Amino acid sequence: MLGEKLKAQRLSLGLTQQEVAEHLHVSRQTVSNWEVGRNFPDIPMIISISDYYHISLDELLKGDEGFMEKMKKDAELVKRTKRRKIFDGVFVGLLLLTVLFAFVVSRLPEVADQKLWPMLVVGVVFIFSIVRFFIVIPKEDAVSGMQAPLIIPKSFGVGWAINPYHPLGKVLLIGIFIAIEVLIFLG
Repeated sequence: MLGEKLKAQRLSLGLTQQEVAEHLHVSRQTVSNWEVGRNFPDIPMIISISDYYHISLDELLKGDEGFMEKMKKDAELVKRTKRRKIFDGVFVGLLLLTVLFAFVVSRLPEVADQKLWPMLVVGVVFIFSIVRFFIVIPKEDAVSGMQAPLIIPKSFGVGWAINPYHPLGKVLLIGIFIAIEVLIFLG
């Protein structure tokens, strides 16, 4: 619907896609994609288009369910990104405090030989990582959620991760955690 409105307004003003693209500093293909509904412009671009086409934002956007769905997804992505940044900051702080605590306590003569402290550090890191995944990644996420495969790529395509939403993923993660703790205890 937005694409149809954009095309109709462009034609009514007697503009070509190339002229619009040059004015908005985008490619002609981008304008074409907007008009056929392959993708949508972002909010700042919508405002620029509204000004250039002399059409109100209300008139331009009302009734377009696809665009509204895109805006909803974009807002959720921004929220998730903020949540992840906060959670990652807390994670790093908690990890540093845990390691510092374990280091200080391990220097005490009466507990120096105990393997409890490295096991504690691994446990805190492991649990916090899993909790982070469940808080940051929604179940409905196509790439990393309930429908995703057991092994999923990590952010920015660097490395791989086991999907804790996958039933076998939970078993594997718990098994890996137990194996690491046993190795520390026996080592």
